[in-house]
Amino acid sequence: MQGRMTEGAADATNAHVTPGASADRWLFRGLILIVALAPLPLASNRPLPAALLAFGIGALTTLYALRVFYSGTLPPLSLARVRWPFILFAAVCAWIGIQALPVPASLADPIWPLAAEALGRPLHGSISVNPGETVNGLMRLLAYGAAFWLAMQLTRMPERARAACNAVAMIGGVYAAYGLFVFLSGNNWVLLYHKWAYQDSLTGTFVNRNSFATFAGVSLLCAVRPILERVHQVINAGGSLGRRINRIFDQSYAGLRLNLICAALLLLALLLTASRAGVAVTGVGLLVLALAPQGGRSSGAKYRLVAIAALGAFLALGLFIGGGRLADRFAAQGASIDEDARSVIYGNVVEAIRSDPWSGTGFGTFADVFPAYRNADRLHSLIWDKAHSTYLENALELGLPAVLALNLAIGLLVWRCVEGMRTRRRDAGFPATAVAASVLVGLHSLVDFSLQMPAVALLYAVILGFGVSQSWSSERN
Repeated sequence: MQGRMTEGAADATNAHVTPGASADRWLFRGLILIVALAPLPLASNRPLPAALLAFGIGALTTLYALRVFYSGTLPPLSLARVRWPFILFAAVCAWIGIQALPVPASLADPIWPLAAEALGRPLHGSISVNPGETVNGLMRLLAYGAAFWLAMQLTRMPERARAACNAVAMIGGVYAAYGLFVFLSGNNWVLLYHKWAYQDSLTGTFVNRNSFATFAGVSLLCAVRPILERVHQVINAGGSLGRRINRIFDQSYAGLRLNLICAALLLLALLLTASRAGVAVTGVGLLVLALAPQGGRSSGAKYRLVAIAALGAFLALGLFIGGGRLADRFAAQGASIDEDARSVIYGNVVEAIRSDPWSGTGFGTFADVFPAYRNADRLHSLIWDKAHSTYLENALELGLPAVLALNLAIGLLVWRCVEGMRTRRRDAGFPATAVAASVLVGLHSLVDFSLQMPAVALLYAVILGFGVSQSWSSERN
């Protein structure tokens, strides 16, 4: 009787889980395919690839909504789990939409009356100095938010989260291998284009070495995660230290060969970018991942010591093989970020923010606004379409209230991952990876614009998605 009741209960559970499972599997594959293709056309940092990326994510989101509606099953994670980040993000998106709308002349940017006078005809002004670019920026931001939502829902099962993490590692490994091939064969091309910038640095399919360094660093975290997980398991298994170390090498080579290969390719490609900030923040991200709790019975200082020693040896070997160009940059410029007058840029951007700190100039309008504030003495020879600090650029474009809301929304999701890696007994490595990736991109965004590359932003959104999804136990659906 008990056996029949248990079997019946199991059948009922399976019946509850089965609807939509096949559709979700294909939607997950579609999401990974978009992540894999996004870096190919110059990191999707051109109007057509960016639009296609947003269209693809929008199509997947629509299909997922239809799947939920017609299957009659709720998403694995309810909106209530992330209600405050969602409210903040939605408020920012609504504000960006308002920036692009026609408004009374008293609320419009002062540039509009001047433009009307120059053209000799009345114009409908808006808060944004370029409504078209603001709409494009909103399209990209909504795509990243939708990618996060899809990843959070589609990776609720640990097996699929593991597949997503491994896929990111493999995708990064493939692009690193391509970058190494181009670099070692002359470094003259970016896809079909003759390379016009950073001829002495590896950039893969990206134009900017710092952006590719961020992409490689985040992918490296995903490649290293299962290796550290294996180290944790072996350390917890008991036995003498020598036998444990032997098991780590034996088991890592036996079950994680592909991860090790991808990690090696990614590290070498990262070092050959010669991006000082990119390498430094990746090191910080790896340290965060090594020190993060791995769930289950705590291995304490012993696990952390082995993990840090292994990562240190890995980094040292990489620096010995491919760190020459990076060492040359450090020797010539030290840790300064002012060789391209960034301190002047930051001062100019802060001045621009002070001129309108509340409403902003319109999301995506930095290139239109900055020429009016640039210091001609040091910046006259270059075109500056990025502030080289995502936080400052967003503050200028969105206004201080909106930029605080956007960063708070992301911060709350990262905090959810911190809670998950601290409390989960299993699969704590997934939220830990999301935390490490957040530290990496968050620090790099202080001095560069890597997170403004669609391929990097999409990759981070997916990692944060599976990190948040796995920050709750699967028993708490």
